[in-house]
Amino acid sequence: MDPVRNPFAPGAGTPPPELSGRSDLLSRAGIALERIKAGRSEKSLVLVGLRGVGKTVLLNEIRLQADQIGYATCPVEAHEAKPLAALLVPQLRRVLLEFDRAEQINTQVKRALRVLRGFVGALRLKINDVELGMDIDPEPGVADSGDLEADLPALFAELGRAATARHRAIGLFIDEIQYCSTTELSALIMAVHRAAQEKLPVTLFAAGLPQVVSLFGRSKSYAERQFDFPQIG
Repeated sequence: MDPVRNPFAPGAGTPPPELSGRSDLLSRAGIALERIKAGRSEKSLVLVGLRGVGKTVLLNEIRLQADQIGYATCPVEAHEAKPLAALLVPQLRRVLLEFDRAEQINTQVKRALRVLRGFVGALRLKINDVELGMDIDPEPGVADSGDLEADLPALFAELGRAATARHRAIGLFIDEIQYCSTTELSALIMAVHRAAQEKLPVTLFAAGLPQVVSLFGRSKSYAERQFDFPQIG
């Protein structure tokens, strides 16, 4: 084998030259993305498998599909040393500021920014010991209790309304989701459930090791009604 032309791509998440045998899964993901963007009920996917089978590559490919059909995407890699909210907030802030810079002032986007500010303040989020600040007054009484399971669903609802106002959708893409705590997973499940109940275009796609299935099951009994867990071989 010519070492220059060798198709083997070592490294975590390095895309191969061909995603052979993955077309059915990518088609399922594409249908889910389109339905959720249109405000229709659909399960999203949590890709499950051992290390090295291509979960990250597939998750990135689904994120590219989302980008192409008008989603604002938020890629995150969970890990044990940092709370999930501290990873999500910079991405969500970026998305809302992008919405805010669009043509015409929109009160719903402004409100979502104020709610995000309250969410940050209530959880006292920090990154590398530097507090995450936002130069905007918070929206009192919304997503600012400091209880992640109560606040994240309220924040997702505001994000969904802001996305709807801009004729967009928001997709969270969380790799290594098994590193999330039970409370964080429960909050995510409740947040996605809230968005689905209100037919808001906010969704979650994720990837993780096999134990993530039982972690989701312990977090909320209705997780399997919101997510499919395809095994990646």
